[in-house]
Order: sequence, then C-alpha cells, then structure tokens
Amino acid sequence: MISADCMSSENVILFITYTMNNPIVGGAFMRAFRLATEMSRRGWRPIICNSGPMLADPKIAAAEESIKFIRLVRERPELTVDVAAAEFAAMNPDIIVMGEGPISPMRLYYDAARRLPQPFIVLDQFYNDRLLPEKAGVDLVLLYALSTFWRNDLLLRSPYEVTPPFIETVVSKQDLPIPIEWRDVPWLTFVAYDTYVLKKGLDLLARLAQPDLVKIVMCRNPAVCLREAGAMGIAMEKFVCLPLQLDPVVFGFFSASAVSLVSNGFLQIMDCLALGSPVIALQRSASVGMNELNIDSRFFSYVSFGESVERQLERINDWLGSDVFSPSMRMSLTTERHGAVHCANRVEAIHRRYLWRQSRRLRWARSTKGAWGFLSGSIRGLVQGARRAIRPE
Repeated sequence: MISADCMSSENVILFITYTMNNPIVGGAFMRAFRLATEMSRRGWRPIICNSGPMLADPKIAAAEESIKFIRLVRERPELTVDVAAAEFAAMNPDIIVMGEGPISPMRLYYDAARRLPQPFIVLDQFYNDRLLPEKAGVDLVLLYALSTFWRNDLLLRSPYEVTPPFIETVVSKQDLPIPIEWRDVPWLTFVAYDTYVLKKGLDLLARLAQPDLVKIVMCRNPAVCLREAGAMGIAMEKFVCLPLQLDPVVFGFFSASAVSLVSNGFLQIMDCLALGSPVIALQRSASVGMNELNIDSRFFSYVSFGESVERQLERINDWLGSDVFSPSMRMSLTTERHGAVHCANRVEAIHRRYLWRQSRRLRWARSTKGAWGFLSGSIRGLVQGARRAIRPE
C-alpha cells in the first residue's frame, strides 16, 4: 500500500522509477531524481515512487528533506492496474513522470499512471529513430541525447523531444580534490557503483602501461578499492580512490580526464562524451545496459563497447596520444548542458497547458449549463402559455 500522508494537491509532481541491485541499475531513477531536484528548487513537491533498492549515493541522501521517496512493492497479490492507479491518484499529483519507457516489470505501473487524467510525461534515452519508446497516451517524451552527434539527422515529431544531459554545474580542474602536482599530466577517471565493475576496471588499469597517467577511482568503498588495486599490482604513485561524489565533482573529473571508465549505462556514457571524454564502457551483464547493437555506429570512435581487454588498452593509448574530438566538436559539446532546467521548463509548460484546458472546459460547462437553463425556462414559459390558451373557461 502506498501511503499519501503529508501530501497535498498543490504543486505535486509524481515520479515512477525503478532500480536493480545485482548488477546495479539506476539510470531511470537518476534521471528522474535530477529532474525532481530541479522541480523542488522551483517550489514543487516531488514524490519518487521507486521499485527496487534505494541507491547509496551522497546526492540522494542530501535530498531526503526536499524529495519524498516511496518504495513500490510489486510482489503483492492484490496489486492490479486499478489498485496502483488509485494509490497514485491518492497522492493528488498535478503531473506524472515515468523515469523510462515501460520495461516488463514496470508495465503495470506505467499503465496505471496513464489512467490518471493529469499530464503523463516519459523520460527516456535516444538510441536512434528506430528505437523510440511508445507514445500512446503520453503527453511528452523527453529523450536524453547529444545533438552534437546527430545534427540534422534528428527529425522527431510530437510527443518526442530531445533534451541535453542533466549537467548543471562542473567543478573546475583546479578545484578538484587532487594533488596540485598532478594537474599538468593526463588523467583517467573511473566510476564504479558495484564490485563487479570495480574489479573489471581495476584489472584493465593493472594492464595499462602508462606510468605518468593519473588514475582516479570513485566507488562505494575506497578501502576495498585500494586493497584490490594493490593485490593486482597497480602502482600507487599516481593512483587515488575517492568515495562517490556529488554530481558537480564527478562531472569535473570527467571534464578533466583524457579517458573515462564507466559501466555501460546510457546516462554515464553520454555525460562523459558531453564533457569531452571518450569512454570505455564496462559490461555489467549480458542483459543490462547498452551495447554496440543499440547505439548508432557514429559513436564507435568515441566509446568502446564489449571489446576485448587488448582492444580496450589500444583505445586508451590512442586516446591518450591524440584528441579524438575535433575543435569544432568540442565547442559544440560545451552546449550540451542544463537538461534538468530544460525538462523542468517543458514540464511546467505542459502543466500550464493542462490547467488552461481544464479552465476552458469548466467555462464551457458553465456557459452550456446557463444556456440550457435559459432555454428550458423559455420552453416552460411557452408550454405554460399554451396550456392557458387552450384551458377552458
């Protein structure tokens, strides 16, 4: 049962998302969370209903006072589309946002959200124009994408729109928590949210013959990272392991790095590219995340998907040797920012349109009622007059 305690109908935006734990999957949640943060800043009251474990991340912990988190429990025998729709309606949302198009485990919640009369928005990613999420019953689909890579090939029709990455603030290189003497040599940034990805990335770094390269790792447990790195023989002279950081710091490290290592999730990959860093995408499992089959070939020069360790090492050495991005491309990538602000603007525009339509319907209903009242009164008068005319004396 979803509790609607302490919720009012004023400026409520309801997000419906999911996460997984093994391997960790959180792209849909993080996209919704970043938008919820911006909506909270604008005075809205965000509720995130999430199916799956809560991610251990410093920015989520910092937002608990401004965003309400509710756990969705799918394993309920009484759960139906009608039940879920009633529970969502009890929160009095003004607008409903789905963190991603409907994957099988979330289909029931997706269908329940579409039953509500309030505007329904879907956040998703743009792989290519052949893999668009469904649009029936959806007011707006906001697709996370890098326009720099698509240019004039982006020909989308309503309700599909492209939004840039949710990169709002980037900490400058000189303000990052790294020794000052390392700032003039190349960096590699590696972000690992789970142990499996951490070990894969460390194994790759252990084989990398680049003694001058600064290797920066961010993970949940730095002590485990340092122990594993030492056991693999990674030199510690230019190696640093940090706990997970807030977005502006993470973005700062990506921006300052010649190469980035992340799991094969769409958001992380696009964020790295937007910040001018080519990417080694580490596979989490056979069925999770992106691969070379669901991304356009135009990205292959900048992202390594599912390649052998030997080929990944070649890619890193190539990227360290020369800039894969042209000057004009780098300039264009600097505009790929402020997706949360863009999405919030569109959400509020959809909300205003919905209120205008509701107001217009109400005015029409009142005027129609008045007209029918006048007409029925006139008809009654005519009938009564006719009756008097034919009434016998």
